[in-house]
Amino acid sequence: MTTPEELLEQRIIGHSPAIRALRARILRYASTDLPVLIQGPSGSGKELVAEALHLSSGRGGSFVPFNVCAIAEPMFEDALFGHARGAFTGADRDRKGYLAEADRGTVFFDEIGGLPIAMQIKLLRAVETRRFRPVGASADVQSDFRLIAASNDDVLGLVSAGRFRVDLAHRLNALTVSVPPLSARRGDIPLLARHFAARRSIGQVPAPLMTPAAESALQTYEWPGNVRELQHIVACALLEAGDEAVTARHIGTALANGGRAATGLNEFTAAERRALLRVLGECDWDTVAAAERLGVNRATVYRRMRRLGIAVPVEVKRAPWDGASPPSRAAATGAVICSERSRIRRRLPQTG
Repeated sequence: MTTPEELLEQRIIGHSPAIRALRARILRYASTDLPVLIQGPSGSGKELVAEALHLSSGRGGSFVPFNVCAIAEPMFEDALFGHARGAFTGADRDRKGYLAEADRGTVFFDEIGGLPIAMQIKLLRAVETRRFRPVGASADVQSDFRLIAASNDDVLGLVSAGRFRVDLAHRLNALTVSVPPLSARRGDIPLLARHFAARRSIGQVPAPLMTPAAESALQTYEWPGNVRELQHIVACALLEAGDEAVTARHIGTALANGGRAATGLNEFTAAERRALLRVLGECDWDTVAAAERLGVNRATVYRRMRRLGIAVPVEVKRAPWDGASPPSRAAATGAVICSERSRIRRRLPQTG
C-alpha cells in the first residue's frame, strides 16, 4: 500500500533539502482545519502545494481553486457566496459560490492580496463562523470549508501599506508554508525536466531522452518564471528535438524562442520585445489570454512588459459600467479584461 509520504513525493517532486522540508510541513499541517498561507514567487507551484494539503487532509469534499485577480470587483460577492434566484437581472436560479462548493473540502484563494478590503471583512466572518449569506438570500448558508491562501507578497507588508486587514492577516499567518524558488533547488531541475518530458510524451515509443548536456544547460539558467517556466521550456525543447534526444542545442533554442537569448540569458532582446508586442496585439492586450498563449503566469507578462519598456496603448479604453446592478455572468469575461487593462495602466507609464 502506498503511504501518504510516497503519494506526496509523486506530487511534490524533488530531493533537495528545501523540498523535503516542504513535504514534511505539508504532512504536519494536513490534519488541521486551520487556515494556511502559502508564500512563494510566481510559478513556484503554490497551487500544487495547496492541492497536496487538501489531498493529504482526508477531507471528503472538493478542492476549489479561486484566483482572486481573475474576478472583476463587482463579481466578488457573487463568486464567493453565490446568489439566490431573482437577486439581480439574469439570476434565474440559485447558484452556489466557491465557499459552498468547498463544503467538507478546501477553498484555495490564489493571489489573496488582491482581495478588496470590503470582501476581506466578509471573508473573515465566514472563516470564523463558517456561515455566509448569498446575494439576495434571506438566510445564511453553512459550509464546512477549509481556507488555504497564497500570495506572492508578504501579507504583513500589505497590512502596512493599508491593502490588507490586520485581523485577516493574523488569521492566515497562523500556519505558513514557504515554497522555494527553482533557483534555490537546482539539483531538482533534471528530475523535474524528466518528469515534464514524460508527461508530454505519454504513449510515445521510445520515450524522449534528455542528454546530460541538456540537463546541465537547464541548471545554468536563472528561471525567473520558476517551475512553470521550466515546464514550458521542456515542452518547447521536445518540439525542437522531434524524434531525437533533447540536447543542449534544443534547450538553447527553446530558451531563445521563449523570450531570452541563449547567450546572455539575463538580458531581454529586441526580438523578445517584438514577439511580446505581437502576442499582446493578437490578444487585444488581454494579458490573461497572452499569458496562456505564452505558457507563463500573468504576473510574468507584467514583469516582462515593464522590463522591456512596453506600455499599454492609450487607445485601449475601459468599457463603462453603470453600477446600477451586478453585471450578468455573460458580461463577466469582459469585465475581467477591462480590469486587467486598468491594472496595467496603473502600473506602467503611458506613451504616445
